Parts: sequence; C-alpha cells; structure tokens
Amino acid sequence: MLDGVLHIATAWGAFGIMVAILLGFSVFFTLYYSDTIDREPFALIITVLALTVCLSTVALFPVDIFLVSRIMDPATGLRRAWATDLAIAHMQNTVRIFYYGAYGLIASFCFFWIPLSYFYFEEFDEGQSVRQRLAASLKYTVLFILVACTLLVTGLFMKPNDHHNKDLEWLRKMLTDLNGTGALGFVTGVLSLLGMGVLVFYTAPGLSLLPLHLIAGLKSIPATMSETDAQLAANRERQNAIINRYPQGGLSRASERDRHAFRELSREALVLENRSRMVQHVRDSWFNRCQCIIRPFEILLGMAALTLTILLITSIGITTINNLTEGVCGAPCGYILTHPNIPNPLNLLFLNLSPFFPMDYILMVMIILYMFWSTTRGIISIGIRFLWVHLYRFRRAATQPQGLLAATMLLMLSLAGLSYSLTMSVAPEYSMFGSQRYCNHTVVLQRDCRDYPALIIPCHVGAPIELCTPTVTSSIIMKIILGTPVLGIAFYYMQWLFLLMFLLALGFNVIQGCRKGFGVEPVHSDTEEDVDDIESRGLLNAIGAMSADGGRRRAGRRGLLIPGPSYGSLRTNNNGSENGSTSSHPRPASAHSGGPGFSSSR
Repeated sequence: MLDGVLHIATAWGAFGIMVAILLGFSVFFTLYYSDTIDREPFALIITVLALTVCLSTVALFPVDIFLVSRIMDPATGLRRAWATDLAIAHMQNTVRIFYYGAYGLIASFCFFWIPLSYFYFEEFDEGQSVRQRLAASLKYTVLFILVACTLLVTGLFMKPNDHHNKDLEWLRKMLTDLNGTGALGFVTGVLSLLGMGVLVFYTAPGLSLLPLHLIAGLKSIPATMSETDAQLAANRERQNAIINRYPQGGLSRASERDRHAFRELSREALVLENRSRMVQHVRDSWFNRCQCIIRPFEILLGMAALTLTILLITSIGITTINNLTEGVCGAPCGYILTHPNIPNPLNLLFLNLSPFFPMDYILMVMIILYMFWSTTRGIISIGIRFLWVHLYRFRRAATQPQGLLAATMLLMLSLAGLSYSLTMSVAPEYSMFGSQRYCNHTVVLQRDCRDYPALIIPCHVGAPIELCTPTVTSSIIMKIILGTPVLGIAFYYMQWLFLLMFLLALGFNVIQGCRKGFGVEPVHSDTEEDVDDIESRGLLNAIGAMSADGGRRRAGRRGLLIPGPSYGSLRTNNNGSENGSTSSHPRPASAHSGGPGFSSSR
C-alpha cells in the first residue's frame, strides 16, 4: 500500500512542479511577445492564465501515463498488490476531475474570457468608463456564449451509435459510460477538431520551417547592414530628386503627387534608419559576440529538431495507414486502431524507454513543447489570418493586445488538438496504456507466465479489462469518437491533411530558402506587409509621435505610423494648414522592398 501512495504522490508532486514552471513560462512568453508600448493589463492576465491552463492540461497527459504504467508488475504481467479496483478507480477519478475541470476552463476561455478581453480592448475610447467598456464588450461576447450553449445542448441530446454487435468488451464498457459526460465531451471534441485545423495550417508549416531556421541561423548582420544602407541611400536620392524639381519655394510649391511621394519616402527613411539602429544594437550585443560559441549548439538543436520532425511525421503517417486496415470497425467507430500492422517508430521508442523512467516522461514532455514551439513558429511566419485576410502579426515585443489574444486562442486550440494527435496517431499504444504489460497465458483459469516470459506482452485495445487500465486521456477521446463517429472521421482525415500540408510547406520553404537563404523568413513576401511591428513601434517611440490623447493611442493600436515633428522638411502654409506633418497614412509600400531583415528570421 505504501508503494501505491508513494507512486501517486510522486506523480502529483511532479505535476505541481510542472504547473509552477509553466506559469513562469506563460508570464515570460506573454511579456516577450506583447507590445512594449501599448499593453493592456486585462489582456495580459487573460493570456497568462489561458496559456497556463492549456499547457497544464497537456502536461497532465504524461502524469496520466505514469500513473497507469506502474499498475502492472512487468515481471509477472499481473497487477501489483496495491492496485485494487477501488484504488485504481479512486486514482483515475482524481485525474478525470482534473481533466474535466481543465477542459471546462479551456471552454470558458475560448467562449467567454478571451472574447470579452478582446472586445474590452477594442471598445476603448476617450472618456469611457470601465463599466461602459465591459457592457459594450459583453454585448459582443453574448454571441460566443450562445455558440457554447448550442454545442452543449447538441451534445446533451446526441445519442451514440449502436456498436453492441462488436465483440469487444472494452468497447461495450466505454459506451456504458457515455451518458454523464456526453455534452462536455462533445464540446471538447469540437474544440479539438478546431485545434486539428490549427495543427494543419500552423503547426505543419512550423514543423517544416523550424529545423531549417535553426540549422541555417540568422541572416548575417554585415549583409543586413549593407542592404539597409543601400536602401537608405536610394531613398535619399529619390528625396533629393523631388526637392531639386522645385528650386524656387521648396516643397510648398510642389504638386500634391510629389508631396505625397515625399511624405512616403520620409516615412520609409525613418523606418530604415530605425532598422539600421536595431542592426547596430544587435551587432554590439553580447549575443552576437557569443555567436561563435552559441552557433554549434544551435546547429545541434536544429539537427535534433529535424530528427524529431521526421519521427513525428513518420509515426503519424504509419498510424494513419494502419487505421485503414487494422481499425476496430473503420469509419463507424471513428477509425480506432486495435493491432497495428506496421510498427510505429515513436510508439516503439516509448515502449522501449518505459522501463527506464523518467526517460519516457521526458521524451513526451519534449514532444509536447516541440509541437507548441512549432505552432508558435508557424504563427510568427504566417501571421494571424482569417482565410486570406491578414489580421495581426505575432512579433517579439511588438504584438498588439488583440493579436496576442488571437494567438493565445490558436495556441489553446492547437494544444487541444494535440491531445488527440498524441493519443491516436503519434504513439497510440503507449498513450493508451503506458508501459503496462500483461500475462497472456492461463493455467487452470489462472494467469501464470512464470515459465513463459515471452507471453508477457504490451497491453493493447483488445486486452482484458481486468488487467489493462487505459489512461483517462485515451478514455475521454475514445468516448468522444464512439459517441460521435463523425468527429472521429473528421479527426482521421485531418491527419491526412496535416501530412499533406507539411509536405507542401516543406517544398515551399526549401525552394524559397534556396532562392533567398534559409536564414531569412521564406514565408513572407517583399511587400509593405513585411514592415515588422517592432520596427514601427520602435519608430514611434524614437520620434516621440505618440501623444497622450486617446484618438492617437487608438491609431497606434491599429498599427499606423503617425509622423511627428521629424517631418519638418514638409513646410506648413502661412495659415497653419499642414502639408504632411500630421499625415496618418499606413506604412509605405517600399519600406521593406529589400526583403525581410534579421529580426524576422527569429
């Protein structure tokens, strides 16, 4: 009995330490990417809490595996003395309460808190009270609440398909437990399906891009400085050409077209000068001076990332193919895998590492963090979009509060989808039963493998339920799939789409990398959209163009460059009218015409 208590205490102690670490990571992540000039405390708090809850939910998965892995004695293939039915039920009920509480919090963030904080920030106006802003934001948040209620009601009245004709004991037992959690399970399934979409459109490109960037490194600083200096010299020549057209009276006599062109060139020059200062700052930083020491480790990290990417893609591909031939009953059961025909490399690796705890635990945490990192890389590279419409950028110290909240929503959904992908595709057998092994030999109705150690085999879906105990994570996911096979079918074909998107993104990134260099951002194009938010924010700070009044603050939040006194070369008329000193046009089209700078490759 003492062994069981120590086992459970170790698992939950490790989880508590992990939650504290994840809280610190969420605070660092939020502050690292949030705009240093325009920060909204409410949005920052919601972002930190949402990331902590979602990361902690995924971090509970390895703890769940660890708990069930020590139920069986690998030497005999039987349960340990302390692992009674009552003890196992109590242990799993605790995990289940944590899971459903965490999924409930995730749903509350997705359908209430994140929309509320988003619209709370959007409704900012000068002279508006906090109560008025909350009332206005709640008005828009009601739509998300109605969507959540609709999903809950749909899950409450949805009946599972009839699978009683299938001769699988675990399947019948799973169906009897569907009633109490059908509604929340359906909502969780819908969120996980949306998360699979995020994995397809952000994580898959990130997996192809991240190893290439780590191996290739940053674009060289001397090359960036030369490129920026050349652009700045060309800009000044064009400005001088416009000025020389009007030797008498200067720009006050210029045409409207030339005045507008000069304003845009002046704006571009400020961006280029700011970028030049940033490059010089990076050149003189301690990181650049230690680059010769850091670079070998970065290459090794890139090689490790490439190896892990290959293992992940290969494992998902093999499991997806196995589902076609070795599933329980194919599409009607949501493509649940029983006995894989082709070995899965990551699944085999986990099973071989399981006797050497905590190696398997560390590998699982590494995969979770790597997928999170790849998703972040994809969001940085592609940007936050709705279909083809670009909404926000995700940049270091330059992400607007709305973009930060939108990115948090994407990351939360991706982690929800990752729970399905890890359980059903990456390492299905290990994720369902951990390192449990059972005795597959009976003597006079008693299991005895003392003389047949080869018959102590890993637990699988069709194993006896009185011996093999599935993880709570896999039980929840299989209940969702069995209760709503449509979601299981959608999950399955999302895996194929994930593999296809990875191959397309890999081909695109390799071609663009060969053309422009792997150290730059191959996803971005050379348009005005490539002016980094960090550059514009730094520019606004440098020229002192941000005033205290609310209207200009709102314009800054929209990412507009508001010229200040630096546009003195554009003279004002005698009547005080402006010829461009307070123009608030968007960023210039040519401000980034030379390609992405060093900051976009990180």
